[in-house]
Amino acid sequence: MPHYDSADLRPLSVLLSDLGKQIEAYRISRNLKQADLAEMAGISRSTLARLEAGNGGTIDSLARIMRALEIEDRLLDVMPDAKLSPLDPRSDTGKARQRVRKSSEREAGEEWSWGDEAP
Repeated sequence: MPHYDSADLRPLSVLLSDLGKQIEAYRISRNLKQADLAEMAGISRSTLARLEAGNGGTIDSLARIMRALEIEDRLLDVMPDAKLSPLDPRSDTGKARQRVRKSSEREAGEEWSWGDEAP
C-alpha cells in the first residue's frame, strides 16, 4: 500500500481542486447560483466557493451540498465496502471485524518452507 506522500500519487491539492471543479460543474449544470445552492445546503456562499476552488472544507459541508443536489446517496461510494471477500476463510464466521490485530510473526515477503509450520 503506497504511503500518502508517495511520488506516484497526485498531490492532495490537485484532488481537492478536481473535486471542487466537479461540484461547480454539477451546480452549473443544474442552473444554480452559488448563493442559491449554499442556501439550500445550509452553508455560507463563501464555504461553497472555497470548496469549489479546492481550498478545503468539511465532510459536513460536502454532505450538505450533496443532499441539496439530491445526490447524497453517492456519498457512500467514496469508500469501498469493507466486507471481506467471500473467498476469505475469515468471512465464514458471518461477523463483521471490530478490531485490528497485528499480522503474524512471518512477514508477507518471507517465503514458507517445510518445517516452518507451528508445532
